[in-house]
Amino acid sequence: MIRLTTMILAWAWCNAVCFAQTAASQAVFSKEIEAQPLAQALDLWARQTGLQVIYGTEMTAGKTSPGARAGLSAKEALQEIVRGSGLTVTWLNDHTATLSAGHGATSLVPTGAASTAEPGGAAGAGLLEEVIVSAQKRSERLQDVPVPVSVLNSDELTDNSQLLLRDYYSSVPGLNVAPNVEGQQFLSIRGITTGGFASTVAVLVDDVPYGHGGPISSVVPDVDPGDLARIEVLRGPQGTLYGSDSLGGLIKYVTIDPSTTGFSGRVSAGVSDVHNGAQSGYNFRGSVNVPLSDQLAVRASVFTRQDPGYIDNPTFHLVGVNEAQAYGGRFATLWKPSEDFSLKLSALYQKYKSNGSTDIVPTAGALNQNDQYLPNFGGGDTATQAYSAVVKAKIANADLTSITGYDHSQVFSSWQSTYAFSASAESNYAVSGAPIPTWWNENGFSQELRLSVPVTSKLEWLFGGYYTHLNNRLLQDLIAVNTITGDTAGTLFQSDNPSRFQEYAAFTDVTYHFTDRFNVQFGGRESHLDVATLRQITYGLLYPTPSVALPTDTTANVFTYLVTPQFKVSPDLMIYARIASGYRPGGANQSTLTTAGAPAHYDPDKTNNYEIGVKGDFFDGRLTIDSSAYYISWKDIQISLVTSSESGYTANGSGAKSEGVEFSLESRPVEGTTLTAWVDYDNAVLTQAFPANSTVYGAPGERLPNTPRFSGNLSLQQTFPLSNGVGGFAGATLTYIGDRVGTFGSTAERQDLPGYAKVDLRVGFVHDSWKVNVFLNNATDSRGVVSGGLGYYPPFAFTYIQPRTAGVSLDKAF
Repeated sequence: MIRLTTMILAWAWCNAVCFAQTAASQAVFSKEIEAQPLAQALDLWARQTGLQVIYGTEMTAGKTSPGARAGLSAKEALQEIVRGSGLTVTWLNDHTATLSAGHGATSLVPTGAASTAEPGGAAGAGLLEEVIVSAQKRSERLQDVPVPVSVLNSDELTDNSQLLLRDYYSSVPGLNVAPNVEGQQFLSIRGITTGGFASTVAVLVDDVPYGHGGPISSVVPDVDPGDLARIEVLRGPQGTLYGSDSLGGLIKYVTIDPSTTGFSGRVSAGVSDVHNGAQSGYNFRGSVNVPLSDQLAVRASVFTRQDPGYIDNPTFHLVGVNEAQAYGGRFATLWKPSEDFSLKLSALYQKYKSNGSTDIVPTAGALNQNDQYLPNFGGGDTATQAYSAVVKAKIANADLTSITGYDHSQVFSSWQSTYAFSASAESNYAVSGAPIPTWWNENGFSQELRLSVPVTSKLEWLFGGYYTHLNNRLLQDLIAVNTITGDTAGTLFQSDNPSRFQEYAAFTDVTYHFTDRFNVQFGGRESHLDVATLRQITYGLLYPTPSVALPTDTTANVFTYLVTPQFKVSPDLMIYARIASGYRPGGANQSTLTTAGAPAHYDPDKTNNYEIGVKGDFFDGRLTIDSSAYYISWKDIQISLVTSSESGYTANGSGAKSEGVEFSLESRPVEGTTLTAWVDYDNAVLTQAFPANSTVYGAPGERLPNTPRFSGNLSLQQTFPLSNGVGGFAGATLTYIGDRVGTFGSTAERQDLPGYAKVDLRVGFVHDSWKVNVFLNNATDSRGVVSGGLGYYPPFAFTYIQPRTAGVSLDKAF
């Protein structure tokens, strides 16, 4: 507790320095604006009032403004300026407005008091990059949201070929990804994880939970960022607004909406080469937006790429065995017959196939080899489908939103288990290879209906209901394989494990504005959970008498809450406190395991978060800060255990905590220069020992898996004019991930994962609608360990960050 107090005092001192430098904006309109091009009129309005208006650049193309007369209020003047343009003004708060002609315009670029761009400069040079997020299920300025949120720019990810979660997770404070057995990815935020399969981070695609929050879901989609507007990462429990699995936080993939403002499109292509790569990588993306009328628009996108392989198998003289291919597309349509009604339909499909695992078995100092995997085994593929229908309607002064979602996942992977089952393969089939091909099949349906009502000028009320149904089926084979030819000699066992999850929930969120500067948000959610394991069977040579687990069903009710007081020192400086909770569903173990000591079921576990934070803009937007100090209490943690016969099951452990400080800033000290940085301290440990009968060792003070105590990120970007309307840019990013420990095991010994640093470089130029980007990721060829070793499968393999990768991309917008 003394350590936490010291951290909070240090955090408060850093923020107090920033408080002293802020000044409130004054929205005063006193000078006439004459008729002129609309974009110029908006810029003059912003300069005069100190307020901001956010709009897509294509909205103002070719349009003129009648201007505005002096003596009007700032809001009245803005309405005059856009009169006759077909654009609608929407105020997000007292000092930020947006313009819209359709639904969800793209390329939002704000105009503000400090927003100037030099002719011939790089795109976006000098512009305030106002970010709008939907973290609280409504559109708000990032700086106004009393939640720690990181926003990833999808264009930057595609430009620099950072396309998978494992490529860019280290750019977000507190987010960790640990690839593991059966091709799965274990996500954690703020250290809330025990390294098991059940997720502690919710994943959403267009506000539809992927996997739908079930304890039986373990598929984490790696959505290609090509047609994303942004990726939002919310840190800390989010159970009240988002439901289950958000014990530590959540990740939201937000796609680009169709727009009725005009025809537009984009094409891009790129090539890359990785150190020790056996082939080159390439990618192609294309998207088009077509307004069919002033009420109807469609958007379509496609992509294909090859990720070069860089891991060799010297035993079989194979190179680049982890080469991967991906392709997919998205189609969306928007119908908006009036300002009071809209319907958006969206369908997304993506396929990712890897020829081999990214595991490496370090031998004789070589960090690019895996000689343990058998020919034709070790790879996998994932097919991701996500569909949604979003209806928005205005009823009187209330906003009604209906979100219907359906997703489907098919995952195949091949788990290398020769080290554990070679003896069985030898004795039964006279071969020594023993991989486990695994098939996951998941499909889920969800429905959310919510109503937002401004009851009075001081009281906002949101309430709604939610339902989800998830079916999951896991099929596994243990086969005997000839290690020379890769041919299958026979099957040792097969298993079929179907299960089901349902949730019914009602939630509410109330915000009361005591003054125009101070408000308090209250929220609550009551969820009824129903988890069932259906008839499960294991049979084959090793099971002459089939093992049949009878259907089981377990139910639970969970209540989550949030309380968030928020005080605006000025329109650009806000401090907040946040008390919030999150939960993960419980479940049932196979009936055949209860006789071996496993409990019949396990209960939901829950986190409670206590946090204080500050967000602010200073010096006319040239400095932005976002910081928080938090303490998370985790109760009844779910842990993965094994019976005496080495069969896995889940039980509730004791308690854990995560306490830390996050501080991030963005600075534009001079024209064209952008500096961003963050630092994170996270002390995530057990507060109580695992139960005495636990088969996994865990003592008080033991660190939770895969979580660095210290991590940080520093990025510098410089834009500059060249000649003839050409602008250049150059940048560098340094990422540091501190040392970690691996998963819990049967003894006190755990895998040490040393810290590492990574440097990414980029340079390029922009001319009109063309952009060229040259990148060098992991320039120093650091081989940082991500996961592996003791407690993983197999225990002698490790996953490292991708070696040095160079590439170039070309992008054209039209």
